[in-house]
Amino acid sequence: MVDPPVSGPGRRAYPAQLPWYIDSIRLARQGIDAEGMRRFCPTWTEDQLRLRAEWLHTCDERAILASFNGFHEDDVHVNLPHVTVPTLLMTAGRGDVVRAEDIEEIRTLLPGVLVSHVANAGHMIPWDDEAGFYHAFGDFLGAPVLP
Repeated sequence: MVDPPVSGPGRRAYPAQLPWYIDSIRLARQGIDAEGMRRFCPTWTEDQLRLRAEWLHTCDERAILASFNGFHEDDVHVNLPHVTVPTLLMTAGRGDVVRAEDIEEIRTLLPGVLVSHVANAGHMIPWDDEAGFYHAFGDFLGAPVLP
C-alpha cells in the first residue's frame, strides 16, 4: 500500500481537493504545457511535468469523480483484518494522506504490516523520491530493487 487514502465515512477528508484534479484535466484538454502544469505540481521535474501534460487529457472526469468520491465513501479499514499476505505500508514524509495515528490504527487492524516511511517524498512517492521508493520495496522484499 503506497500512501493509500485512509479517509472514509466518519473520518477526516482526503487532503486533496477535487478541483485540483478536474481543473488540471480540463487545462490538459486545452493543451497545457509542462510549465502550465507546474502550478499543480510545483515539486515535479520538467520531465514529470511534460509527461503529465502530455497524458492527463486522456483521463475521464467521471472516473476521477468516482475515485475521489470513493476516498470519502469507502472504508478500507474494514478489509484490513482480512488481509492474509505479507503487506507493506509505504508512507510519504512530506504528505498528509497517512498520518502517525493512521499507521497505528493500521498496525492494530493488520498486525504483521511492515511500515516504511519515505522521508523525502510527498504523496507521489516514486516521483518525489525514486531512490527512497525502491529502497522501501527492497527492504520489504529482502533484496535490493533497482530502478
